[in-house]
Amino acid sequence: MKVIVADTYSFCIHNSKNTRFPKEYRNHKIIWNMRDALFDIWTGGITEIVIPKLGTPGYDFPEFIQKMFDIGQIDKKPKIKYYVLNIYSSKN
Repeated sequence: MKVIVADTYSFCIHNSKNTRFPKEYRNHKIIWNMRDALFDIWTGGITEIVIPKLGTPGYDFPEFIQKMFDIGQIDKKPKIKYYVLNIYSSKN
């Protein structure tokens, strides 16, 4: 399964109706919480995970996944990609 983890902080800071995920990830399942993403990785259901770009919540997520792999909690690491939210101006 391919998933995208929502940066809920950015959705709250910017009016959520003006905030969109990049179009290339429109077929990914949205996970609204990093903890839920970890559970799905642990069960082995995720093949690709798209997380907020470094510097936003989740900056240490790839390292955490690596540690899960190193200690044997997961057998296979998902492919990791990064995204930046599209924020549209409400001013026209």
